[in-house]
Amino acid sequence: MHILTTSSASQDIKIKPRTSTVSGDTIVVLTSKSKRKSVNYTVTNSFNSTTNIMTLSGEFLNLILDSYYTFVVKDDNGELYRGMIYVTNQTDYNKYEVGKGDYIQEDSYDNEFVFLD
Repeated sequence: MHILTTSSASQDIKIKPRTSTVSGDTIVVLTSKSKRKSVNYTVTNSFNSTTNIMTLSGEFLNLILDSYYTFVVKDDNGELYRGMIYVTNQTDYNKYEVGKGDYIQEDSYDNEFVFLD
């Protein structure tokens, strides 16, 4: 899962694309999970051939705080990547957990087995 903010400044998304070469413009299509509305963003890209990581840089405007988006990265030849984005203005990512409190660990049993002969 990738994280973006509601800032109007340029933001980076790091992906591992299906191919290392890009033909034409790089387009990021963001689709809101709640509103099912898509917006296209033209971004710049740089590819690190050592790590095979592509960095997409662009201004992602009008994002809704605490929302999920699916995104597709495309060029003239087709899709390069698919993924999910969560929008938050929180900056302390080490303490932030999207599903915090949703799951609890059961510790009322000791996991002992009883075998009957």
